Amino acid sequence: MPDNRFFYYDHDACTFVEVEPSRKGLWLKAGAILCLSLVLSAVGIGVLSTVTTSPAEVAQAEEIDALRGQLASAHSQLTSFSDELEDLAETDREIYRTVLNAEPISEDEFQLGVGGAEDSRFARFSTPTAELLTETAETFDRLERQLQLQSRSYQEIRTLASQRDAVLRQQPAILPLKGARLTSGFGMRFHPILRVSRMHAGVDFPTPVGTPLYAAGDGRVSFVGTKSGYGNVIEIDHPLAGKVTRYAHLSRAADGIREGSLVRRGQTVAYSGNTGLSTAPHLHYEVRLLNEERTPINPVSTFVPDVTPAQYRELVEAARSQTISFD
Repeated sequence: MPDNRFFYYDHDACTFVEVEPSRKGLWLKAGAILCLSLVLSAVGIGVLSTVTTSPAEVAQAEEIDALRGQLASAHSQLTSFSDELEDLAETDREIYRTVLNAEPISEDEFQLGVGGAEDSRFARFSTPTAELLTETAETFDRLERQLQLQSRSYQEIRTLASQRDAVLRQQPAILPLKGARLTSGFGMRFHPILRVSRMHAGVDFPTPVGTPLYAAGDGRVSFVGTKSGYGNVIEIDHPLAGKVTRYAHLSRAADGIREGSLVRRGQTVAYSGNTGLSTAPHLHYEVRLLNEERTPINPVSTFVPDVTPAQYRELVEAARSQTISFD
């Protein structure tokens, strides 16, 4: 064990005397050692805190990583939804609006719908987190704008489809009687009573007196009465289709059918007869444009939706070849 005692030589006593340490010196040394220990402890704790983390901090970091992963997944899904909306918009532009003859969405309006706005709310976060939050916010904004634009577009398409449906319902599109057999077509014909060649503005269907006759399309009855040569007549206006249908040589109008009556396609509107300049019971049926001149058109072309291709070919051939005219 080392000897830490100190001595000095006393000349008067001619001997070595041991030096006794003072209490003050001892306290100073002890204080210095204590201060140095505290400083070294503080430095050690500081160093350790920079290289180690507590369990709570580890859990918090893991939670942040998980949330960042979920946010990235949500961003990916939102981007996918936006792409699907773009596909719907393409279908809108290429199919629906083409079919309905609607004006396409303008490029300026479309760009307004898909544009995004910069967001600086996330600048205080770390770069990866800020970028992810910004991209997600922009995707949300773009998705909202696309939804608003597409919603307005579909509302317009629904309105156009409804209007087109009304037009189609008014379009003369069925045969005016069951078991129709055409004997005289549209065009120049020899009149059997007047004995002259003249324009035959419709087609003739031979049928017994009293055969039910049907409205070829939705419309409003514009005339019920007698017209020279036509005998008893009813006329139905189809304004949305721009046409008027005429039924001539009738025995009578159906019950409840009068001028102003609204009728639906397939509704019985009259019964066939043999009135006016007619040589046999039949229906003379015309389709005319709803213009000032009431220009006649070939009714056979309006029968397409109501017959098979083979039946339509038979009607066309009969209209071309049959020259027997009853009026």
